[in-house]
Amino acid sequence: MTSIDQVSSLGHKVRSQRVRLAKRVRLATAFGLMAISGLVWTSFSLFLVAIEGDVHWSRVEIAGAFSVFALTNALTAPAFGHALSRWDSRRLLAAAALVLGLALCGLSLVETPRAYWIVFGFIGGLGSHCTSSYAVFAVLAGRFRDRPATAMAIADAGSSFATFLGLPIIHWIIVTSGWRSAYLALGLLVAVVGGALHLLAMDPVRRVQQTASTRHLSIGMPLVLLLAIATAYFCGSAAYQGLITQQVALLDDYGVAENLAVWVVALAGLILFVWRIGSGYLCDLWGPERVMMIAATAIIMTFASITIGASFMALGPLLIFPLAGSIAFGGQQVMLAATVQLMTHQTDFARILGICRMASGIGMAVGPLIAGYAYDLNGGYKALLLILAAISFGHVIAYVTAVELGRKRHSSTVAKQGG
Repeated sequence: MTSIDQVSSLGHKVRSQRVRLAKRVRLATAFGLMAISGLVWTSFSLFLVAIEGDVHWSRVEIAGAFSVFALTNALTAPAFGHALSRWDSRRLLAAAALVLGLALCGLSLVETPRAYWIVFGFIGGLGSHCTSSYAVFAVLAGRFRDRPATAMAIADAGSSFATFLGLPIIHWIIVTSGWRSAYLALGLLVAVVGGALHLLAMDPVRRVQQTASTRHLSIGMPLVLLLAIATAYFCGSAAYQGLITQQVALLDDYGVAENLAVWVVALAGLILFVWRIGSGYLCDLWGPERVMMIAATAIIMTFASITIGASFMALGPLLIFPLAGSIAFGGQQVMLAATVQLMTHQTDFARILGICRMASGIGMAVGPLIAGYAYDLNGGYKALLLILAAISFGHVIAYVTAVELGRKRHSSTVAKQGG
């Protein structure tokens, strides 16, 4: 080998090492941002119980703020996504982290449900894009071409890892210092750590140069197929958020000690962490359809365990439901995104996923609101569980429908090309 070849080989090796290091740094950063996201979203069930016990607001008033938070995030996602592609995404996402952090800190001062809705629901919802999966995935898309579902799953697993480690800490702060101090600590974490990660460690989202040929592109998917996959997003998110925002309160209502309930939910977060990584790997290995079969089985186990535990006042089955629910719904975002990726051209992927993200966000808003109203109107969880079970199976049916429509579309395309 000549000296020129040796220098070229060495240069190639150095570049490869830099690329691998950059991927690891971005993936670790994405994991950290999704961990912050997990704390913000899943800790609400703790705050719901604490606020209700302290200031005696109704569950509808408290859960309604969470619905406004999720709905604000969903409805502003398309505009925020457009802004990410037009301006410096790192500064924009860091600014969003500051807005969300200040909103959470501001909750330590609220005295009325209306103020809680405005500060947490509207202001916090606007800032919540700093840790939205679609924003984080948009950054990762520029780095990871092979095994995209696995990369998304590793990042997304950060939220469940934070649930396992963070919920007991937040619960400890609530018990020792009150829910206001817990919100203050969470807000500082979001503003300082979240903002720094975006500014210092993440890549910018690739900017799209708009031309006359790209201004009027249509969504490359039939409307009925788009509606089916969007319905799967909506139902999955509604059922999941309806369950997790009530899970501590539900266990408490059926006689499970609060400390035990918190640790079971934290353990469910650990299972969620493992499953999210595993589901992404399995999506790349087996395809997302088989992963949905596993999730559908876990959905049946989730509601069966609650029914058996509540009917016979059995502690064991009741403690199974958060664990089964983690597998039932924990991998849905990556699984559905992988399905969309298989059904459409890469140039249409982001726009279709944006529509699905809106459907998912609306589901996140509707689920807790349904849960709060159903509990307050019936004074218990029986009607609520029936509603959430129906929505959960609607999630599976919509997904299966979308897959069948996708197969027919593919077969029709192949037949036309063959003709």
